[in-house]
Amino acid sequence: FMFFSGSSETKQAPVKAVYFDLPEMTVNLSASADRPQYLRVKVTLEMADDKVQDAVKKAMPRVVDAFQVHLRELRAIDLEGSAGLYRLREELMRRINVAIAPAKIRAVLFKEVVVQ
Repeated sequence: FMFFSGSSETKQAPVKAVYFDLPEMTVNLSASADRPQYLRVKVTLEMADDKVQDAVKKAMPRVVDAFQVHLRELRAIDLEGSAGLYRLREELMRRINVAIAPAKIRAVLFKEVVVQ
């Protein structure tokens, strides 16, 4: 919790954000041998400004590769529940920030996550 002094002069400026959609990705999960399982994911990246967006666009092959490599290592059980999605979000954010360093994204936002 954050508490502010009673002064009405301290107004917070709205946080500026730029959003960028990554291409939809479908990968084979590291699944059991009996039947293949697939993950389809649509992701939007939240960032501070257009400079970060330019860094993401320039590094797009590295960003997509980082996603693909990580997603293919996953099993369906790794994606279960909110904890699974939280871990996925954190890992994807870490991998994107490595790919676009020194720029940094703020968040990975899931538009769609389907395991089939």
